Amino acid sequence: MGLLLARNLSGMDRFGHVETNSFWPDSSKVHNAAAFLSAQTEQEKLGSTVKTSRFHFLTPASKSNLQFCYNLASATANRYPPPVLLGWNGQGEFDAAVTHLAKIRAMKRYLASLTPEEDDDLVLMVDGYDIIHQLPAEVMMERYFDVAAKATALLAERLGLPAHEASRRNIKQTVFFGPDKICWPPDKRAARCWAAPPSSLGHEAFGPDGGPDDFFSADPRWLNSGTIMGPVSDVRRVVDATMEEIEATYNKTFWQSDSDQYYMANVWGRQEYWRRRSWIVGSQGGDAGDQEAAQASGWPSSARVIPEKRRGSQEIEMHMAIEYESSLFQTMFGNEPFLGHLEYSRENETANVTMDLLGQGGALGWYAMQMPQNVRAALMKLYDSVSGTHPGASAEDWIRTVPLGTNLVTKHIYGLWHCTGGKEFLDTEYRKMWFFPLARSLAGEAVKASRRGEALSSRLIDGRKWVARWAYPGGDQDVEDWRHGGAWSDEAPGRFVGWTELCGPHESVLFQGQRRRQGQGQEARGN
Repeated sequence: MGLLLARNLSGMDRFGHVETNSFWPDSSKVHNAAAFLSAQTEQEKLGSTVKTSRFHFLTPASKSNLQFCYNLASATANRYPPPVLLGWNGQGEFDAAVTHLAKIRAMKRYLASLTPEEDDDLVLMVDGYDIIHQLPAEVMMERYFDVAAKATALLAERLGLPAHEASRRNIKQTVFFGPDKICWPPDKRAARCWAAPPSSLGHEAFGPDGGPDDFFSADPRWLNSGTIMGPVSDVRRVVDATMEEIEATYNKTFWQSDSDQYYMANVWGRQEYWRRRSWIVGSQGGDAGDQEAAQASGWPSSARVIPEKRRGSQEIEMHMAIEYESSLFQTMFGNEPFLGHLEYSRENETANVTMDLLGQGGALGWYAMQMPQNVRAALMKLYDSVSGTHPGASAEDWIRTVPLGTNLVTKHIYGLWHCTGGKEFLDTEYRKMWFFPLARSLAGEAVKASRRGEALSSRLIDGRKWVARWAYPGGDQDVEDWRHGGAWSDEAPGRFVGWTELCGPHESVLFQGQRRRQGQGQEARGN
């Protein structure tokens, strides 16, 4: 059973309108629990010159299964805080097993419950049943700000605006989605498909264009709604706009009427069309502007539907962006030939890639890839935190033997892997991950670190200290039930669901790697 820390459940109507913002308990009412880390308290410890912000980790899930536990176990091993389960045991329109729109409604309910002081916090939302986390949370946060700065600069350049002018007009990229190599749901008339700008990867980055049926060579330029990361305020605006899109266009006879990606991609497609029309061809105006704004796909202009504003005051600029390089989010479908688990075992933690990557024949080329310093430091820190599992083995030696999932085209060790495609691949991918031989001990140490009140990073990120918005329950509560993790549930205010209830039945699979080490006679001690 989960731990219930507070009451006062709020509700929503069928389209997700929040009736009250009291769904999540005030931290002052959570007795004997470390569930809420006060940013004000942390800031006082550091002094008033350093701001403390919070990291919100959300995942839509209605029930638990092994695929969900791959997500939870990998996140815990990588020092993510316990997630908030959106739509847990949801009923009706909050039941994710019935409709994917439950995810949007539950996200709206959670984001609407936050205070204005949390608008500048960072939120990461990942789908519940097809995600495996590879890199620590602190690396993901660092990368987010690097990605956002680069993407905003590239957007200003694409729109022909000086950086200061783009900033003055509040044109930027802050809410990032995973990249897809197909537009889904497919419809050549829809702006979510034809208005998508080319990626930042360059022409034929994945090899010569093999035609519309060759997904491998396709440009990853379309939105995947299974991974979202950005500031609370901007993500809230995107979710609100998506709910408005649902209200305005929902048609139960449409074959994808319950697809969250359909509505969210429509919001993004409208933004991209109006960005181009307003800034690139705005001087032409009228039909000329419409035609020029629809050149991206090469599909016949007569087949395109222009995403007009429903009202003059409708907000269009949502700061939505695709994370093209997969440094944060690596989707599987269409990328299989370009992904590999590399050991960065050469000098300065480099790996040599020698293969005909693009299948062009001829002599094999090679290039070197180096592990980023922050990745090296973060992984070594986690390895050292469970030294009892590997007595006498140094982190410096270990880091050279660790296989890390890498995009061989963009040359990034990706933050998480999103199994877009057959879910049977989750089983083999989980076993390839660096943490698999240490998963049990890493999970236990993550819980202890959270209960000690440790920050998510020992370094400032974006000039701020970062703490978990929701940590593991503390005080005098019995922790046996969540000694290897757990999650907060939106089923009832302040309900914590422990590891035993969520993933206890799957421990033989999740912790198999560590038991194998012990079975081979290696001296190991679980937490």
